[in-house]
Amino acid sequence: MVAAVTTPAPVGPVTRTLVLVRHSKASHNALTDLERPLTSRGWDMADDLARDLHLAVGDADLLLVSPAARARQSAQPVEQRLSPAEVRVEPAIYHEGPSGILDLVTALDDEVRTVVVVGHEPTVSVLAHMLHDADDALASQVSFGVPTATALILQVSTSWAELGPRTAHLGRVLTAAR
Repeated sequence: MVAAVTTPAPVGPVTRTLVLVRHSKASHNALTDLERPLTSRGWDMADDLARDLHLAVGDADLLLVSPAARARQSAQPVEQRLSPAEVRVEPAIYHEGPSGILDLVTALDDEVRTVVVVGHEPTVSVLAHMLHDADDALASQVSFGVPTATALILQVSTSWAELGPRTAHLGRVLTAAR
């Protein structure tokens, strides 16, 4: 079961969805940070989150994934359940922080409606907080970071190219049960 927190979206048409996912629970048993795999509990949490994410957003057009093993493994159930038309492993998600993800997203064609990014903390919470258009309970919650296996669902009413500070609405936070 996934815990969900929501706030109402602003009035007006919402045409795009950006989902920022923190990878699931990972082991510390690896030679490098990039090689850290999910734990068995992490696999279960990733699947639970993907199931509930599909209920929340339906199918995805694009799945962007960090090259880290834990992110690629967390993305597997997301890919299976959300059936994205395209999946890309993007080193910028791991190496370039929030600005790297924002650069990837702002370069997208506006025909892409739903994008899921599987990455890391503090990158996903910093980016969600920056993009969010309100100073509300969700902004406060996200400003402290998010736990593993958490999805931050933002509604974007601009073109991807115009996405920037305070131009999206963080409407839901889904977190897999611990």
